[in-house]
Amino acid sequence: MEQNLSLYLHIPFCVRKCLYCDFLSGPQSAGVQEQYVEALCREIQETSPEYREYQVVSVFIGGGTPSVLLPEQTIRIMETLKSCFTLTDTCEISMEMNPGTVTPEKMNAYRACGINRISIGLQSANDGELKALGRIHTCADFLKAYEMAVEAGFTNINVDLMSAIPEQTLKSYQETLQKVLALQPQPVHISAYSLIVEEGTPFYEQELNLPDEETERRMYEITDDILRNAGYHRYEISNYAKAGKECVHNKVYWQRGNYLGLGIGSASLIQNVRFHNVTDVSSYVNLMLGENSTGNEIENEIENASKECGEKFQAEKDCLKNSNTEKECLKKNNAGKNDLKKENAEKEQVGKLTAEKEQVEKVNAEIENVKKDNIEKNSAEEGNTEKNNIQSGNAARPDKNMIGRVKKLREDVQELPIEEQMEEFMFLGLRMMEGVSERSFFENFGRRFEEVFPGVIEKHEKLGLLEVTGEEFVHLKLTSHGIDVSNQVFVDFML
Repeated sequence: MEQNLSLYLHIPFCVRKCLYCDFLSGPQSAGVQEQYVEALCREIQETSPEYREYQVVSVFIGGGTPSVLLPEQTIRIMETLKSCFTLTDTCEISMEMNPGTVTPEKMNAYRACGINRISIGLQSANDGELKALGRIHTCADFLKAYEMAVEAGFTNINVDLMSAIPEQTLKSYQETLQKVLALQPQPVHISAYSLIVEEGTPFYEQELNLPDEETERRMYEITDDILRNAGYHRYEISNYAKAGKECVHNKVYWQRGNYLGLGIGSASLIQNVRFHNVTDVSSYVNLMLGENSTGNEIENEIENASKECGEKFQAEKDCLKNSNTEKECLKKNNAGKNDLKKENAEKEQVGKLTAEKEQVEKVNAEIENVKKDNIEKNSAEEGNTEKNNIQSGNAARPDKNMIGRVKKLREDVQELPIEEQMEEFMFLGLRMMEGVSERSFFENFGRRFEEVFPGVIEKHEKLGLLEVTGEEFVHLKLTSHGIDVSNQVFVDFML
């Protein structure tokens, strides 16, 4: 019997890193991006033989900003994925995108290559708040991107929102919710998260004008009220969906299903064994492409890009410290830029168009090679037609170097102790509004709730944070108040 598997593909590139972002991502050149895509396709090909007994129920392409890639590169990744893994007929294939990086051509390409769910990062419909977050897009850009998605035929669309962000008020947050609900058609899924200021981000170094705790609490409450009245149901602490449109992929995480991460830094959990890939782009490319890679060039490009980003960040910090007004900051950082732009605009445009044309031609040729290689390998192994090989999802047999390369990608491989498995069952499962079942817990671990967590359930039931139902086997879920202070509940299920 085939087991279910979910795939996460990490695209670690973006136009500019947002001020709150602590994800493994950053701006890189077209050359680095192309090498990375080639390495990712190689990892897909060489990893898939380990998972012949699995069927893929969901795919999530995240980042970073996956939509910075050329459409031909996304197509190549999808073609490789479909030729190597067995995807179910109802497989949910999601892709994240930044509104400032999409075009109608990209949207049509995503739809044509099999992506059936998109997640658009709006965060806020207020341009001032978007600027404070360091986003590269405006609300108008988002509206255009949403329209492109609808025109391309997407019906399963998620919109990401953030609350408790700099300069945000209760009124402006309500306006963001209302603008999203005014979209036609409405998105079928909305993710609404509160900002967490992480160490190592530009925000961590700044004094931010954030909403106070009471305002943040009210934002949390009105999110549920407004979205529920608009026909959404809350199925997880931070996620809302129309009927039947819950995110399959995210539920796999919360219910501790099997998921495999591909690309740098991607985390995996397979049969209670956890591991992640190497976190350095040049190491990843060198491991997967070997002699075909240009590792030293990539390292130099990454070093230069990191240095440039660091200098920009330092300039922004100095400006924030020393300038009294935004106008003074702009004067310091943008002096002479307009003249320079006018002088170089035509030259840059010609160069950009030429480079894009060459890149498209190169990638198109490589797509055909990937298709041809997969068809030939599958035909030789299975004796099927080209069409059947592509649809079957049977991967080519690995060469003698494949397994070694894949193993070198993986770091911190750990078989989870039973205690950690039980902890995760509880605090991840309780994030879901449906809660957790003691019967399922017993089937997995052979023990009852009270035996493992003595007194915890009774304590939080008395505090009004847990709702307990059932007799022989109980069922637990957070109450409305429990959702508000969920971390207080979760910590008591840590062994």
